[in-house]
Amino acid sequence: MGLFLKLLKNKLKVLIPDSIYIRYEYLKLHRKFYSKKKVLTFSDRIFSWKLSKKLTDFSIFVDKYKVRAFVADKCGEKYLPTLLKTCTVAEDFNLTEMPDKFVIKLNNGSGYNLVINNKNDHCNAEIRQLITQWLKSDFYAISKEKQYKNVEQLVICEEFIESTDGLKDYKFYCIEGAIEFVQVISQRTSNKQTHNYYSRLWQPLPILRAGCDIGEVELKPKNFAEAVVIVEALSSSFSFVRVDLYIQDKIYFGELTFTPGNGYIKFLPEKFDRELASKMKLAFKNNG
Repeated sequence: MGLFLKLLKNKLKVLIPDSIYIRYEYLKLHRKFYSKKKVLTFSDRIFSWKLSKKLTDFSIFVDKYKVRAFVADKCGEKYLPTLLKTCTVAEDFNLTEMPDKFVIKLNNGSGYNLVINNKNDHCNAEIRQLITQWLKSDFYAISKEKQYKNVEQLVICEEFIESTDGLKDYKFYCIEGAIEFVQVISQRTSNKQTHNYYSRLWQPLPILRAGCDIGEVELKPKNFAEAVVIVEALSSSFSFVRVDLYIQDKIYFGELTFTPGNGYIKFLPEKFDRELASKMKLAFKNNG
């Protein structure tokens, strides 16, 4: 029954106008009606952008396939994970052609990833079935984030990024091309996931995301300065963007995000959250 209700809810979302559903989600989250005159928190700002038609202009930057050209132009191809295969239909995929380790991603949306650590643990039919499900999905209908609405869906296969201590996400929150802070997520695939925050100079910041655990303070990556150059080059085209990188001995581009957490993120202390929101008053800019 739970799955049926979830599917029914997603079907109903398609029928409800975006502006109504987004306001409903805001009311459910904050226990108050949305008002564009009272955009005081980070969540308020993200919801205000979700209500804007401007988000539709950002489709090529959230498309995990098309954004590769933007990254190559701004920073160079060396920061892109090697592209192994693209699939517009499940029959395009053949497991025998793949290396022992690789990653499968849907180019549109969040959470559509499959890490293959050993291809012998999988079969062609299983992965093709998954690809078929992904290609039929509609992330925009679920999230109501307009930047995902006009993306032509395909599945991409990329190289597996090796890591000795668990792959960490380095998420750079940027306003007008300047790094506001860095969020580092460790042990993401486990139930021990932790979040830590640092300044552009890698100074630990006394902030946290509500509902998330804090980990131990980490040493600054030896190539962090290089990562900063990459992030500032990519973020300079936008009023606000979160640039995600994987920083190992080599730096890899992850993705660009314009509405982090779909507006459900609350940073603590509240003073920091409000100060961040106050810096995000400018309208969307896209000079990419």
